[in-house]
Amino acid sequence: MSLTPQTRAWLDRQTVALGLLILLTGYNATAVETVMVNLDGRPKQLTGRVVIEDSVGSMLLETDEGALWPLMADSIRRRQSNSTPLTKLDKDSLAERLLQEMGPGYQVYQSKHYVVVFNTTRKYAQWCSSLLERLQRGFLAYWKKQGLELHDPETPLAVVVFGDKAAYMEYAREELGTAAGSAIGFYSLKTNRITMYDLTGMQALRREETRRGSMHDISAMLSKPDAAPLVATIVHEATHQIAFNCGMQKRFADNPVWLGEGLAMFCETPDLYSNRSWSGIGKINYERWDRYRENANNDQTGTIRDLVVSDDRIRNPRTAVDAYAEAWAWTYFLITWHTDEYVKYVKMLSEKPLLSLDDKKTRLTDFTKHFGTDFVKLEDEFYRRMSRID
Repeated sequence: MSLTPQTRAWLDRQTVALGLLILLTGYNATAVETVMVNLDGRPKQLTGRVVIEDSVGSMLLETDEGALWPLMADSIRRRQSNSTPLTKLDKDSLAERLLQEMGPGYQVYQSKHYVVVFNTTRKYAQWCSSLLERLQRGFLAYWKKQGLELHDPETPLAVVVFGDKAAYMEYAREELGTAAGSAIGFYSLKTNRITMYDLTGMQALRREETRRGSMHDISAMLSKPDAAPLVATIVHEATHQIAFNCGMQKRFADNPVWLGEGLAMFCETPDLYSNRSWSGIGKINYERWDRYRENANNDQTGTIRDLVVSDDRIRNPRTAVDAYAEAWAWTYFLITWHTDEYVKYVKMLSEKPLLSLDDKKTRLTDFTKHFGTDFVKLEDEFYRRMSRID
């Protein structure tokens, strides 16, 4: 998942005026608002409902497709509201919107919960959709079993699949900036979409498929070691999307990064021995675990306290890989051996107010309320239990 530089800067500015953020008392929160804004020097018209607004007119606007736009007051050129309630898009309407936005050459594949717009092969879009549906079913069932009641997404979920890296990069740069080159896919808090490109090269095989009248087996192509990053990325980013749309996490609230990324890694592990490429949640993520053990043997790991109170290490490109490994290890440990506490902790975080950023003391208090204040004892248990993993 990627928090764009623009969004992060906006959130940083909000910490200055945190006390000014208020829910609009007496405002018709379901009414449609049409807002003309200037985004990076370009005019854009947005239509949605105001979720929250501060005293000077900065707002969070929710659109009919589930996007959340943080808009600063000085970017708003004009706005107009009416009494018509905001109606969320159904799958057909979302498909039409996506096709109109992406332009010629794109098609749409719909499943129960997803609308996939693509310009690679339909077979690949269908395979992606099938994987995402299995993930969503498994995710909701897994957490229900752990005692966390979640719900189906309230709107269809959008997925954009580009046929090649160049087209993906051009699209991704608008949101990720220079970070686009290091991500083969991402979930956007703002648009609520997953964006990726087809790493199997299926688009390049279209002519051959047409000539032979056959379809290459995508599952076979993805059941190879070099396909692991693709499967892991799809599941990782889709986990973010599901978590933010089923009630487990709340977009634009204070979400400790280690928690969200740890959760995504807890789900992402591919199963390259399965013809479906992924077989379930909570498998040991050996790529992350091996990295953690190597660092631990060299006394180069951070502490759970470090992860809890600050996002700095996991956001810093120089330390991110190691911090991600730590986030997976601690997430696996807490979910496996402190399930009830983890569920209560996540539930409490999901109830945080919008556009609030907790300080280090609050984050620490939230964590210790559920897992205790004795970090030495917790870390001793962590190393004792995790050392049994082969």
